[in-house]
Amino acid sequence: MSRPGFLRLPIEIRFIIYSFLLVSPSAISVWPATTLCGRGAPAEPVATSPGFRLALDLLRCNSTVAAEAATIFYGENTFRIHGGDRDYRLAINWLKQIGLRNRRCLGTLEMRIWTPLKAWQRPDGMRTRFSENNITIGRSSRSSPLRYWDTHPRHPHLPALSIPCPAGQVDVIDPMIETIIALIAQCGGRPLRLYLNLGFLPLNIIPGIEIDEDLEAEGRFHMDLPYLIEKWRAKYTWDDRLRDVDVLWTAYIDKRFLRDKRTLIDEIGWQIVEEREDQWSQVATEALPSALTLFLKRKKLTTALVPTNSP
Repeated sequence: MSRPGFLRLPIEIRFIIYSFLLVSPSAISVWPATTLCGRGAPAEPVATSPGFRLALDLLRCNSTVAAEAATIFYGENTFRIHGGDRDYRLAINWLKQIGLRNRRCLGTLEMRIWTPLKAWQRPDGMRTRFSENNITIGRSSRSSPLRYWDTHPRHPHLPALSIPCPAGQVDVIDPMIETIIALIAQCGGRPLRLYLNLGFLPLNIIPGIEIDEDLEAEGRFHMDLPYLIEKWRAKYTWDDRLRDVDVLWTAYIDKRFLRDKRTLIDEIGWQIVEEREDQWSQVATEALPSALTLFLKRKKLTTALVPTNSP
């Protein structure tokens, strides 16, 4: 039996056609289904392209067309995952939902990163959760108000503590973030760029930079999470059969702040990849016309993946 007319075309021509029909001029947003359809909707995430209708039926054609179309759709588009306050379950659910083959095709992924919630670390290294009366953020729903107040132990990939250690507030790192890195890295496939967006945080928030001594503790962002993400990236991409994952952090910064902190940013382990003046930085900071979007990369770690003296 002869092949259908479309499949008789050279594959290069088919890919050009797919690009016209399946590549969005703006990022494709991944939302919880309940956001779009109301409370009775299924829990699976959905992807939408604002103002542009894509020919997604191509992904449901015969196996040849579907596989070729998926290569273009997932590989040439940018997918922006919108989750709730410190809720990374949407990213995990969507990555699992699209399946292993389509995860291998992903080329660019954007995800919102929140400042980690805080726990109290005692001199013996143990952590305790703050009382409900002291917490003003982190509520995702009335049905599970304590979901984001869980306290996780200090991650073993972080340098070991000397006991007794100073008591005080520490970042609580959600283990779901490691699950996300594992899902996108272990599947193999084409190189992927992951943008971790700090743009929804207050202006001038860069992990490791103290911008205001009076800033409330929950607004501060230490270097534990950037450190761990580089550890996980190395852990899950060490083999040539695994994919290369390039992680960039984006933040909205005042030019004057950048001028004063540029040396410190470099000293604590950040590499400034790009400084961009765009519509997003201007919209987000109308009172500060000197704002820009800063693209940062954590410098390559030179320490062992797991410290030998870790508890």
